[in-house]
This record gives sequence, structure tokens and C-alpha cells, in this order.
Amino acid sequence: MFAQVYPRLINRVGEFNPQLFREIKGRLQLRNVMVVSALSIVGQILLFIYFEGLLPFHEGVYNRYCTGEGYDTYSRGSQLCIADMLGNIQTIKEVWWLDMFVTMSIMGIFILLLGGSYMLIADLTKEERKGTFNFIRLSPQSASDIFLGKILGVPILLYLFGILAVPLHIWSGLSANVSFPLMIMFYLILGASCLFFYGASLVFSLVTEGWGNFQAPLGAIFIFFFLFSVMGVTLESNAPAYTETSLDWFLLFYPGTFLAYLVDSTFLSQTTLGYLSADALTNVSWYGQGWWENGFSGGFLILLNYGIWTFWLYQGLKRRFANPLATVITKSQSYALSFCFIVTNLGFALQSLDGYRDFPVTIQVIQVLNLILFLLLIAGLTPSRQSLTDWARFRHENSRENRVLWRDLAFSEKSPAVLAIALNLLLVNLYIIPSLFFLSNGNVMELIFGLMLGAFSILIYVSVAQLLMTLKTAKRGLITSLTVVVLNISPLFGLLLFNVSNQNLDNPLLLQGILANLSPLPITLNTAQSLSAIAISLSLQIVTIIGFNLKMTKILALAGMSETKRLMMTDN
Repeated sequence: MFAQVYPRLINRVGEFNPQLFREIKGRLQLRNVMVVSALSIVGQILLFIYFEGLLPFHEGVYNRYCTGEGYDTYSRGSQLCIADMLGNIQTIKEVWWLDMFVTMSIMGIFILLLGGSYMLIADLTKEERKGTFNFIRLSPQSASDIFLGKILGVPILLYLFGILAVPLHIWSGLSANVSFPLMIMFYLILGASCLFFYGASLVFSLVTEGWGNFQAPLGAIFIFFFLFSVMGVTLESNAPAYTETSLDWFLLFYPGTFLAYLVDSTFLSQTTLGYLSADALTNVSWYGQGWWENGFSGGFLILLNYGIWTFWLYQGLKRRFANPLATVITKSQSYALSFCFIVTNLGFALQSLDGYRDFPVTIQVIQVLNLILFLLLIAGLTPSRQSLTDWARFRHENSRENRVLWRDLAFSEKSPAVLAIALNLLLVNLYIIPSLFFLSNGNVMELIFGLMLGAFSILIYVSVAQLLMTLKTAKRGLITSLTVVVLNISPLFGLLLFNVSNQNLDNPLLLQGILANLSPLPITLNTAQSLSAIAISLSLQIVTIIGFNLKMTKILALAGMSETKRLMMTDN
């Protein structure tokens, strides 16, 4: 029966999406299916046996699942085990089933997100190394069909592994009295998270083309540390899961955050459970508005968050698929992206507008997340060497009314990215400045100078990156990335060295302030600034930016010359 139905089904898939057909045909072999099915079933049996071993076998001992009095009110699962008149140990089976449900949920999150991301990056790296990905680019399929086929087909054995575990997962949830509609919402959130992380993995693979076998491990390691960090926060029961800063935004990118609502739907005592309380989530707000009262509203917001940022990832995938030399996003798109980012970032920072408790940390987190945004924008907007050369050489061919330099620099895909980054910085910081009156205790000017100094540091990075991208070496992308990283951390190392050997300095505070100001995070490293340190730092930054961009102008002028004119200048 299966032998007759399978070819028909595969042919239907081929008509719907040829790329998906190609992936399924290569991976869904009988041997692979049997091995993965056996691993999933055996894994579930071993997990069930492990949890069976956690149940008590005789009375008089202390166990998490027993019903007697606990000997330690601060310990989880320390109730005395008692037996009924027939000698049966009295246990809270719902807690036992819930522990299995939560364990399977967290394991599923890590297996799907880590395993799928690794497989997608490794597959794309292999395709690029063999040269077959260029043939896929030439096919009549659209970018959306190609990447949908990749996302659905490459980890298909991983999906099979998870699908086989769904019955036990649902059974354990229902046995623990978990709300079934909330379980469906959890599966939707898990699917949305897969789309987001898989899309991010594909963008990472396309942007870091040429890194070889390092791509897949690096991508998987980053995702693991992100998931592990947020999971550690959400599992806390005695401390709130929220920080009242923009870091709470990361809770929306971890599917396990939603598990707290599922645990709460069982109406089991938090004293007994000791983990995943939704009380902290209900305290999270956005621009002072609490939107997390119940699981359905919270789940909808998580899905909306995934949808917005998956959309932006798809824009990058579409552009890099069509042209590997293109920037990840256009300059016009970058302004909309920056606006979406800062609106969301500041919304989680302004959770309370009255009597803010820890305003320095809140502003520092805003600046750190903004730095991450602009480092990504530098990577996404900086054109390749060939694109810069084409822009410099053929720009004069445009009509006079279309040959406006500032418009080219602000919107043209192939022009240098310095002005576009500057406009993005202006947009983000202008949006932040009014909020400083809510987030500070009167030192608004210091904070404005801190934002300004951080913005000029980022302009230095983009100027250096743009200059290094004109190098003739094939490793210019890697050299540029390493240089920007060194520029980011060098002021921090300078401050560390300064703290060790500042005994013989006449004015140590001035040098300390200058070093802090030259970093991209002056508010974080030094909130108390002197006017002289600010003036010197701004002067150094402006001179550096002008110097790098003058050099860039000369390089572009030379690149824009015709070959004949360049040879004549060389002969002279």
C-alpha cells in the first residue's frame, strides 16, 4: 500500500514545489526513515522509563510527587510519601505528567531549532561548495519556492522525529490537565520560531559565503547560547523572569516562554511545581501597557513578533538569492527596519513611566541593542567592491536630474553606505531622545552626548568597513569583520590597561573619559563625563570620519576613470 501511495505523493509534491521534491527524494529513503523512527520511539521509551524511576516505591521517604507534608519549604518535591489502606503510595500524577510534558517541550525546542538550523547552514554550504546553488539560482523557481523547499525538505527527518513524539507529548499534557487549545497555540509558536531561526540561518549562510565548514558550527553555537540563556531566565520561579529593560524583548524569541501559560492552565500549585510561573509574564508591558494577561493574547503577540522579523529576514533572502553581490537590504528598507526596531526596543524599555528604578541600566541596554542593530546594518548595507566600482564608473551615465549625489548616497544600492547609516542613526536617536526625560534623573544632556558619541563611533566603523571592502583580496569580507570587532573592543581593553597603570598620569579621569567616549557604548562604560573629554573625543571622531571618507572619495574617483585615462595618468 505504502509503495503505491508514496510515489504518487512525491509526484504531487514535485508539481507543487520542485525544490521540496528534490530535498525529500534525497533524504526520505526507507533506511533513513526506519533509523529516525527507531531513534524517536526508543528515545520516548527511555524518557518514560526515566520518569517512572522518579516515582516513589515505598512510604516514609520524601519525593516530589508525594502528597504528605514537606520537610523543607524551600525545596521542590520534598513531600513525605504516605500510603493508603491498600498500601498504594499516594502521588500527584498530574505533576508527574506535567514534568514529562515540559521536559519533552524543551527538548523539542532545542532539537528542532538547533538541529534544523545546523542542517540548513550545512546544506547551503555544501551546495555553494559544489556549485549547484548557482544552478538553482538559474532555475525558473522563485526565491520563496526555493527557500520554502529548503526549510520544509532539509530537516524533514527531524520533523519525522518530532511528529512521532507528538502523541506522547499531547497525552502527557492532557493527563496533566493542560489546556488543549493552548497546546495548539504552543505548536503554532514552535512552528513560527522554526521559520524565524531557519530564515536567520539561511541569511547567515548566504552572508558568510566563503567561511567554509565554520558556518554551521558557528550558527548552531550562537543559537544554543541564546536559547540556553533565555531558558535559564524563564525557568526561574523565585525571581521574576522580566528585567524591566529591553532585554525582555528576547522572551518573545524563545518558544519556551509560552510554556508558563500551559503550566498555569493546570491550576497546580506553584509551591509544588517551582518553575515556569506566568506571574512574571503578566508584569511585562510595552509602553506601559500590559498585554500578557492570558495565554491567547500573549501567544498572539509572540506570533506577531516572529511574523514581523521573519518578514525582514525574507527580504534579505530574496535579495541575496537573486544576486550574491547585492546588499542584504536596500537603503530604503533599512530606514523602515530601523524604525521597527527602535519602536519595539524602546517599548520594552518604557514599561513604567513613573519612578523608574534603574534608569542607567535601562539606557545602557538600549544602546547595546542599538549597537547590534547597526553592526548588522553595516554588514547588510555595505556594497561589494564590484558594486562600488560600477557605481563610480557608470554614475555619470544617469541623466542630470537623476544625478544627485546625496540621493545616490541615501538610496542607491551600489553607493557607499556611510550616509545611509548616518540617516539611520539620526532616525533612531531622534526617536530615543524624548524618552530620556522619562528614563533619566535629570542628566539628559549627558545622555544625549553619550548617544552622539556612540553614533560617531558607529560612523567610524562604517567608514573603515567601506574602505576595507575596496581591497583586492578575496578575504576582504573576513578582514572587514575582524577589523570592526577589534575597533569595538579596543577601547574596552584600553580602559582595562588604564585601570592597571594610571598611577603616573597627571589627569587620569580625562584619559578615562576619552577612552570611554571612543567606544560605541560611552553611556555603559562611563556615565559621568567632563566637557573637555567630550570635546576631545568628538574632535577625534570627526577628524577620523573625515579622513577615512576623503580616502574613500579618492579611491572611488580613481575607480570611476576609464581604463585609457587611468593608463595615461600612470604613464605621466
